[in-house]
Amino acid sequence: MAEIVSTGIERLDEALIDDKGITLGSCVLIEGSAGSGKELLSKQFASAGVGSENVVYFSTDETSDELIDTFEQYRWPTDLRIVNVGTQYFEKVLSRELQASRFKQEGLSVAELRNLGSYGSTSDQINFVADMTYEISKLKSPFRVVIDSLDFFLQYYDPIEVLSAMRTIKEYAQANGGTVMYTVSEGAHDARIQSQLEAISDIVIQLEVGRMAAEFENRLIIKKIRNHPEKAAVMIYAVTEHGITPEMITRVA
Repeated sequence: MAEIVSTGIERLDEALIDDKGITLGSCVLIEGSAGSGKELLSKQFASAGVGSENVVYFSTDETSDELIDTFEQYRWPTDLRIVNVGTQYFEKVLSRELQASRFKQEGLSVAELRNLGSYGSTSDQINFVADMTYEISKLKSPFRVVIDSLDFFLQYYDPIEVLSAMRTIKEYAQANGGTVMYTVSEGAHDARIQSQLEAISDIVIQLEVGRMAAEFENRLIIKKIRNHPEKAAVMIYAVTEHGITPEMITRVA
C-alpha cells in the first residue's frame, strides 16, 4: 500500500486519501487569485515535511528573508532549503540587461566597451526550467518540493517546455518517493495550458475569495483527486495563527 503523507493541514488531510493526506509520489496543483492564500498554503505544506523529509522550496516572487519571516511568523520550522529563482534571474539576467541599457543611454567608455560582453543578456544561456529539474533529480527519498510559482516559468519559457518538465518531475517523484506542489495564478494563462496543468497533476485544489454581502468568504475547492471523483469538496477556511485553517466541508459528489 502506498505511503501517505500530511499536507500540514489536518482538516484538509481528512478530506483527502484515507483521511490522512496525499499519496507519496503525488503532484499537487494549487490554483488561486491574488490574496487567496495559495502562497501561504504552499509554505504550510513545505513546513510539514521539515525534519522527516528533504524539503526544497523554489521561490520566484519572494526574497529568502521574506520567506523565512513568514515561516517564523507562523512558528513553522525553517530548516529547509530555499532556491530563490527570482533572485537568481535578477542577478544573472535582468541586472545585466539593465546595465546594458544604461550603457546605451549614457555612452560607453573604453573600459566598458571591453567588458560589454559580460553585461549582455544571458537569458538564452541560462535555463531555469532545466536547472530546477536537475536540482530535483538529485533529491533522495523521502523529499518534498514546492514550486511557487509556475507563473514565472510560463512567462519566460515555452509552455511546452514547462509542461514537459512537470511530467519529468512527476515521474521522478513517483519513482523516488517524493511529493511536489506547484502554485499557479487562476486565469493568468491560456485555458489549454491551464487544462494541461490540471491533467498532469494528481490533485488540484483551488483557493478563492468570494463575496457574501458585505463580507468575504474563503473557499478551498478540491477539484480533482486522481481516481477519487467522490472526494470533490468545498471547504470554508480562515487564516489563523496556524495558517490556512478549514472550518467546514461540503462534499460535491
